[in-house]
Amino acid sequence: MNAGNGSMRSKLQTQIGFFAFSLTFLLSSTTEGLPIYLQERRILMKETSRGAYRVSSYVISNTMVFMPFLLFVALLYTFPVYWLVGLRREINAFLYFSLVVWLVVLMSNSFVACFSALVPNFIMGTSLIAGLVGSFFLFSGYFISKEDIPKYWIFMHYLSLFKYPFECFMLNEYGGEKGQKRCLKIVEGQCYLNGEGFLKQQGQ
Repeated sequence: MNAGNGSMRSKLQTQIGFFAFSLTFLLSSTTEGLPIYLQERRILMKETSRGAYRVSSYVISNTMVFMPFLLFVALLYTFPVYWLVGLRREINAFLYFSLVVWLVVLMSNSFVACFSALVPNFIMGTSLIAGLVGSFFLFSGYFISKEDIPKYWIFMHYLSLFKYPFECFMLNEYGGEKGQKRCLKIVEGQCYLNGEGFLKQQGQ
């Protein structure tokens, strides 16, 4: 029985660690697009100053162009790792996970594009983005629980780009009717902790 609980605990830690790793990897990998945005910024400033098009037109068209490409990137990442880690083997759960990954990649791409308009060069942009991403990860609730975050830093918890997709991953895996029936810890032959109870422990 203890061995079974140990196996469940190990699997639980593996899955939660995988969620954190996925978000770190996806959010940090898009910083490679910063040099492209910095080059495009010069062209954008020249063309918009001449009235060729508006900034909103550029943003919308740029997003439309990147959406299918980033969807391919999201699926390329999701297809192998989802099944290897042993997440819920249901098509709905897989599609939801893929959707969240796609939105995370879109969000991080937009995040980099936003800061490319604010920073003067690549070095400063990389440093600023890396610092913010690290801060978002620190205050996401993974390392420090919401209750332990000082009140004057609590705003970072709600601004964190890690918080919301991490909660989506957790709800997708342990929430809903399947989560209520899924036992994560057995004590004396009875289910002591199910998915719903685990989410409540995590403050979700």
